[in-house]
Amino acid sequence: MVANPHVARYFDPELTLAELDWSILSADHVYNLRDRMRRQKKSPSTINSYLAALKGVANQCWKMHLIDVETYQQIKDIKRSKDSRISKGRALALDELNAMLDNCIAQEGPIAMRDGTLIALVYGAGLRRHEAVGIQLHDYSRDKATIRVVGKGNKERINALNDRVIDIIECWLDERGRHPGPLFNRIRRGGNITDHPISPQTVYEIIIRRYKEAGLERLTPHDLRRTYATNLLDSGTDIFIVQELMGHSHLNTTKTYDKRSDKEKTIAGKALPL
Repeated sequence: MVANPHVARYFDPELTLAELDWSILSADHVYNLRDRMRRQKKSPSTINSYLAALKGVANQCWKMHLIDVETYQQIKDIKRSKDSRISKGRALALDELNAMLDNCIAQEGPIAMRDGTLIALVYGAGLRRHEAVGIQLHDYSRDKATIRVVGKGNKERINALNDRVIDIIECWLDERGRHPGPLFNRIRRGGNITDHPISPQTVYEIIIRRYKEAGLERLTPHDLRRTYATNLLDSGTDIFIVQELMGHSHLNTTKTYDKRSDKEKTIAGKALPL
């Protein structure tokens, strides 16, 4: 039985997924779990992840003849929890992005150049951390001005890059060399560029360190991805195109990355007469 292992403890803290008697699973069990998590103030996204896991379990139970089709259909039809919370994160202003990039470019050595390129590409292609570390040199095309990205579920997408991002990548490649391997290499003390890729944790540490050096308001690496989506939408790009560029399976996920209303509310608030 494949599911989130934490699901089991909501039914019986003493049993594992494999030990639970899934033949007694019913829609009432799932409703009760959803209501209990709401009382515990769990976020809608957390509740929905558990619902999705249980619907997957129900599907397998039906295929294994542990529950009947009516029970499966009742569980399948249970609606997701509506997300009414304010989504986390923020979109950066362009001067904030440029402050981070300028901070890196002003420093000497391959580490600063690599870090600046990482920031430029995470924003410029809307990358997740694990996507950034997985990029190989052959995924980048100077002639086509594109980057190939392998995202969640091994889904591949090709994202176009603007001229400044390409210029920054080219400067890094002049430093790194153009031999095959990861685009973002681990660098030892003394500036020795290795053939090993950096880790997702290193991406996190780089962006946190660089925004602090630039004296910016707190941000997370994922805010660069949010900024990518927000700026595309702000420029009039169709939301379905943004969904593809972000590698999202569901349009609702893309909508949570849209921070345009945050900016509009800030402008409205500051313009309030007093």
